[in-house]
Amino acid sequence: MALFLSENDVKNLLTVALAMEAVESAHRDLALGQAQDTPRARTRLPQTALHILQGGLPAQGVLGYKAYTSNRSGNRFLVHLLDAASGQLRAVIEADYLGMIRTGAASGVAAKWLARPDATVAGVFGAGWQAEGHVRAICAARPLERVKVFSRKADKLQAFC
Repeated sequence: MALFLSENDVKNLLTVALAMEAVESAHRDLALGQAQDTPRARTRLPQTALHILQGGLPAQGVLGYKAYTSNRSGNRFLVHLLDAASGQLRAVIEADYLGMIRTGAASGVAAKWLARPDATVAGVFGAGWQAEGHVRAICAARPLERVKVFSRKADKLQAFC
């Protein structure tokens, strides 16, 4: 039987360090031609859009997809993780928080490898939902003294800071 992880489960289990390790490993596999990453597909209806992102990590024995809907009431994210050998569903994961941490983890990995070793200041563009994941991951990669956040909306910037 497949595992179901709710948003609260993900918040309790997922750390920035774990996300950065997974993102770095997946990107390494992709760079070596040992993974597949299929471009996002979208189905648009007048009231709602369905977005699907999919890929596979053969060395890790998994493949899966993130499906989310978006409309005026918001976005709803689910990740489906499958066993690569059997095709069996291993998990369904609510993925709003997961997406925020995973997206930020890519910035953390970039900072780890691309920032100057003595960097102590980071700049972040935007103060929306994703910004927290970026700041948390960059701080995990580098011993920062200061984070500068730039936003078009003063109220969002104030709330974020």
